[in-house]
Amino acid sequence: MAGPGETPANGMKIDPAALRTFATRLRTESDTVAKLDSGLAAAAGALPGTGWSAACTGAATSVDNAMARIGSRVTHIADTVEQAGKVIIDTDQQLREDLEKIGIRA
Repeated sequence: MAGPGETPANGMKIDPAALRTFATRLRTESDTVAKLDSGLAAAAGALPGTGWSAACTGAATSVDNAMARIGSRVTHIADTVEQAGKVIIDTDQQLREDLEKIGIRA
């Protein structure tokens, strides 16, 4: 906050459209990651008579679960970005309305 005779610093500049675009792109990436196929299930039968099949099956489950978790977390980030943008817009609007009530044009 600027004191008497001081020039106020520039305020935070937020582009709500950019936040929405970023959230949309994150959701697209999340969907892509969640749908990735490790290829391990298909490789399980590549070496019959060895322990390869069991290793591939176990690894496929782990990798598929990890990809689903990553996708879910990226979706959560997208939701958070979108919500933050909405809060900023709502807060800005509320401040503008409150200032106008006391005769200050924002």
